[in-house]
Amino acid sequence: MSKPNLSRGINVFESGINNEKNEDGIKSYRIPALLYTNKGTIIAGADQRHDHHYDWGNIDMVVRRSEDQGKTWGPIIKLVDLKENEQAQNKDYNAAYNIDMALVQDPVTDRIFALYDMFGEERGVFGMLETPEKMKQYTKINGQSYLNLYKDQEEAPYTVREQGKVYSPEGLETDYQVIVNSTTSPYRDLGDIYRGNELIGNIYFRTNSSSPFRITNKIYLWESHSDDDGITWSTPKDITAQVKEDWMQFYGIGPGTGIVLHAGPYKGRIVIPTYSTNHENELDGSQSARVIYSDDHGETWHSGNAVNDGRILDDGSVIHSSTMNHKEAQNTESTVIQLNSGVIKYFMRNLTGKLQVATSYDGGLTWDKTVETYKEVNDVYVQLSSIQTVQDGQEYVVLTNANGPKRVNGYVRLARVEKDNSLTWINHKLIQEGKFAYNALQQIGEDRFGILYEHAVDPYNEYCLVFKSFNWDFLIDMKKE
Repeated sequence: MSKPNLSRGINVFESGINNEKNEDGIKSYRIPALLYTNKGTIIAGADQRHDHHYDWGNIDMVVRRSEDQGKTWGPIIKLVDLKENEQAQNKDYNAAYNIDMALVQDPVTDRIFALYDMFGEERGVFGMLETPEKMKQYTKINGQSYLNLYKDQEEAPYTVREQGKVYSPEGLETDYQVIVNSTTSPYRDLGDIYRGNELIGNIYFRTNSSSPFRITNKIYLWESHSDDDGITWSTPKDITAQVKEDWMQFYGIGPGTGIVLHAGPYKGRIVIPTYSTNHENELDGSQSARVIYSDDHGETWHSGNAVNDGRILDDGSVIHSSTMNHKEAQNTESTVIQLNSGVIKYFMRNLTGKLQVATSYDGGLTWDKTVETYKEVNDVYVQLSSIQTVQDGQEYVVLTNANGPKRVNGYVRLARVEKDNSLTWINHKLIQEGKFAYNALQQIGEDRFGILYEHAVDPYNEYCLVFKSFNWDFLIDMKKE
């Protein structure tokens, strides 16, 4: 047996200090994503937040790569960097932006996927609530969904069709064209609109915009992929129309990591955590965890049912994500694993103060009507991360989250998987004192694990993203750190 080992922390993404920007012009990093690739590379993903740590404004999708188990890291690689509106009314949210990345790799094709949210120039989900719009995001024509654009004083949508050509509400081709497939990384020209050969604006801008058209102020889901171990990335693909239903107001990625199912009839399915709200009750009573999945190596995506669809609460009442208004029954950003039996376990951020876990027997399409609560594991209403592992022939679950109070004191927790697929929690270890919020966890060797997490100590801004690794013997060591 080797000695228990927890490595020192390395700032993979380093914020500025004393509320100033760092030397790269970045105020804050948030929302860690992590992937251990088939080639043994660790890819760390992040929201690169230029002007502040809030969930809006000038935010880019970035990654760094490590080829030596997280000891050293390569340069920052930008997946997407959408344009800023130099004429925006509010400089606090003056750009179209992306947020909340999840990473996963298809083991058959070796393609690495990054899925994340996209907003136009607005204050994110909070802007959606402040100025709600009923306009639809897409129009379906002959089975194909096309992005809708809107003009002031006109209710009927224009549509962006093949090659980005804009069509009138009557179905006539106009002389406008939108850049929907960029050829130059990091794809800053996405959303640019031309009239003939003249660039006239950007459809993602809302205030003081020179474009006659704009998208709705709703959330979109985008996908990028890499075929060279995370070195270069494709132009983003909009998958919103494939997975988001009209009754959903918000529908976002549960950031961190996705999985590929390794057992059972759905083996090979790519699964990504997501969560939705309805139009009636929004963030106050309708947040509901679900997953999106692909059965064709990421070519197309589908949405599963929510954990709250048909869920039976303790008082016997039955709820559904499309109509619910129940604050305590909400579940949001979640982390997903599959057990060797084929069963999926879904660990969900929630408002009860304790860990809640949903179970699926059909690859994430539907969920058991009751949700398990584990009172020995705290949930301080912040994102969490998990993996499944087998050690010495026994199956386990490793879970990482903030133990509290609030977003402090990061713990790694170990549960034994029983024959009936239930979990017995056998150890809880402190891995970071002080601030600890979102995190992402991966197994990076037979008996070694890596975690990327949000942390900050004075004088750093919230947050830096810190990487640590630990071995199996650290997990099973009963000594408290």
